[in-house]
Amino acid sequence: MKILFLTRGSVHDGLGHVTRSRAVAAEFAGRAQVKFIVIGDGCAAALLEGRGFEFVADATEDSAREIAAEFAPDIVFLDLLRLDRELTRHLAKCATIIGLSPIFDCMDELPLVFHRTAHPDPHWPSTVEFRCGLQYAVVGAHCRRVPEDIFEHHAAEPQLSIAVSMGGTDAANKTVQVLSKLREHKSPLLIWALLGEGYAHSYEELVGQTRGTPHEIIFAKTNDSMWRVLHMCSLVILAAGTTTYEAARAGLPSINLLATPGTAFLIAELAARGAAICDTVGFDEALANLNNHLTALDTNRDRLRAMHRAGQALVDGRGAERIAAESIAFHNARAR
Repeated sequence: MKILFLTRGSVHDGLGHVTRSRAVAAEFAGRAQVKFIVIGDGCAAALLEGRGFEFVADATEDSAREIAAEFAPDIVFLDLLRLDRELTRHLAKCATIIGLSPIFDCMDELPLVFHRTAHPDPHWPSTVEFRCGLQYAVVGAHCRRVPEDIFEHHAAEPQLSIAVSMGGTDAANKTVQVLSKLREHKSPLLIWALLGEGYAHSYEELVGQTRGTPHEIIFAKTNDSMWRVLHMCSLVILAAGTTTYEAARAGLPSINLLATPGTAFLIAELAARGAAICDTVGFDEALANLNNHLTALDTNRDRLRAMHRAGQALVDGRGAERIAAESIAFHNARAR
């Protein structure tokens, strides 16, 4: 069987779609012929090297069409926010196309979409079959659970150790904005500022946030190794993307800052069930409330411990495995 993944990954688009699709692609590697296409600027290449499948990290929509035609896939996974509608329809005529992104401008062209929580988007088309729930939350093999004794050790430290991760590229440079807001937090913190593979902003601006603050701030440029760093933390501040589900799986409580209020459904189940915190407002309003959440958790470490246990109970790490198996069954049923 031939499996094609088509996604976007660039400094502008971020790398969350790439990492999610990469985890699903890994389920097929070795038992199917896999090709991975990233429409982007090439910054995703480091995430795909040595994964057991062929990839192109700097494709355009036109070159993606040509690669797909030559490859002649049986199944095409689409994991991106936007794609030319004619290209989407062309792929649908040639293969079974399946969506991995809960936001996609051509979703009505898809027969099946997997989504990671039971909370739907009210704007989803009624013609599409949606398979929803935390059982489909995709978590890569690089995400390792934080052992209970390790979490307890760090949660008991007087100085709270937290991380800030605004995505693999952080196109809007929200990292600087978050660090600026954390300067106002009164209790001293140990802050790990994690910068992804595609972070291209000024490091001098980041370093400027360390001056005149009682907090200790460590900058680390990470890829898959970020989870080695996060094992030393009790809390992480995130952008409400794929990493929020990885954090839940690992047992790391998270405060999430949405880009827009309309995307709250993406992590609503994790928030409702106690594994994450998310204000259903835009980024600026959520940022203004960040230190209130942080103070509440800093002064109530038992709540951190409860969030740690809740996340590990909700996400079992087998989402990619389920998606791969059900996609093959779906394709075979259509091919009969």
